[in-house]
Amino acid sequence: MSQQEQISSYSSTPKYRIGAVSRLTGLSADVVRVWERRYGAIRPQRSDGGSRLYSDADIARLRRLRQAVEMGHAIGQVAKLPESELDTLSSRNREAYSTIDETGDPYKQTISRFLEAVSRMDVVSADDEISRAATLYPPRVIVKSIVIPVLTEIGDRWAHRDFGIAQEHIATNLIRNLLSSLFRLYPPDASAETIVLATTSGERHEFGILTSALIAATRGWRVVYLGTELPANKIVRTARIVKARVLAISLVTQNPQAYEEMKTIAENMPSQTRVWVGGAEALKHRDWFERVDWILVRDLEDLDDRLKR
Repeated sequence: MSQQEQISSYSSTPKYRIGAVSRLTGLSADVVRVWERRYGAIRPQRSDGGSRLYSDADIARLRRLRQAVEMGHAIGQVAKLPESELDTLSSRNREAYSTIDETGDPYKQTISRFLEAVSRMDVVSADDEISRAATLYPPRVIVKSIVIPVLTEIGDRWAHRDFGIAQEHIATNLIRNLLSSLFRLYPPDASAETIVLATTSGERHEFGILTSALIAATRGWRVVYLGTELPANKIVRTARIVKARVLAISLVTQNPQAYEEMKTIAENMPSQTRVWVGGAEALKHRDWFERVDWILVRDLEDLDDRLKR
């Protein structure tokens, strides 16, 4: 029996909610919604209460689409293809992709292909690689399993002169664009609490607050992203204006201005705004944070837990 015949034999009776679809396909609920709404990959029906319901045929199609995307095809190009053409794509590419990474770890495969493209300055292929990852995995997985390992590897290669400055810039710009594009997929509700994210004067490292901003957006927060190297008084003023519940600051490098900047924030921050601080240098100020009642955020998992409260 062909793949098309197998899939057409699946029931079209709507019965699965989005959570079950996610478990059965290995796609996050966010990805399923994007494939459905933006690309028209499937057309679920509605229950009497208005909830989306998906069929066995929908499940089978989503699995086939995931396989096509994992093999390198953009979801926008394959979303509306019939099963017969999806089967042809699968047959054509299965052998080529089976030898890329014998570990079978999809994150390592993505990282390897991305870095290989960057090493030869193939911007289009590198961008395609991380864009495919964005269609397959939820943002928190992308950050933890792809973005952070990639940034670490880029830093190591640059330190050992395996990557030049141009390659480092290509990679970081592509990752910055990816995170920014994902961030825009999560507009907040009108009642959402506000979090302000920034680094103080002299702190140029951006990815800590950028990844944190994305995770906060996926948790339903209203994100005010100020970027890097902002004077403390400007950060405080913004927090007051937007009535922030949380101010998140990243300390990564040894910065002689950091302590004075933090003192300014501590002395002027509204009482209703909690201050969270993370980054490699933050641990050095742990005792001071306790005295001013700031929260030391140890890693992204710790951040994610706090954002859910």
